[in-house]
Amino acid sequence: MSSGILSLDRPTPLRLWGFLVTAVGALVAGLGSVLDWVVLGFPGDERGTLDVPVKGVDVWEGKVVLAAAVLSLVGTLVLRLLHGTDARRAVALGVVTLGALAMALAISVAIRADARFAGTDGVDEIAANLSEQLGTPIDEVRSRVQEEYGSQLRVELGAGVWLTVVGGTLIVVGGSLSLAWARGAGRGYEASEAGRMSEAPPAGPPGPGDPTAT
Repeated sequence: MSSGILSLDRPTPLRLWGFLVTAVGALVAGLGSVLDWVVLGFPGDERGTLDVPVKGVDVWEGKVVLAAAVLSLVGTLVLRLLHGTDARRAVALGVVTLGALAMALAISVAIRADARFAGTDGVDEIAANLSEQLGTPIDEVRSRVQEEYGSQLRVELGAGVWLTVVGGTLIVVGGSLSLAWARGAGRGYEASEAGRMSEAPPAGPPGPGDPTAT
């Protein structure tokens, strides 16, 4: 029976769905990591003129999520090349772990968004963005912004952080399906080997020329 990524054999439902769900999850998580996770602004700026988006890859968590999405996609492709049951299980478990990591990092940013970005770090982010746009020293921009709007920030979660949570969840589900397939394939292989050994004909008596004959 042929196997591998170029195999013409029809994949089992578990294997097919594991691959599809993981691939979709990796793409969704990767897309979420490059979209806005947080939008910073001032409560007094009703039009959002000074709003500054913080993309996932602007923080270290988003960079890790992007790497995890890429690795999980690679992992689900590698599964099609592996033959050993233990190797398949290890890769599938790794994919599940990567999905859980992506999901946990996005959730942690969402939970701590106010505490992390509502202080001076958020003001500095806005000041740096305006300084780059206006060509004005950042200290001057920060002073003018704080004088006009104060230091209290408005922190809103962007769509990217939720897409990442959804993508990470899909990776976990897809990896779990692949893990179930790997375990089932391993049990099937062991059962077939046991059946083959039990059906093997018994060895006949040694011939006259057999050196084991006594």
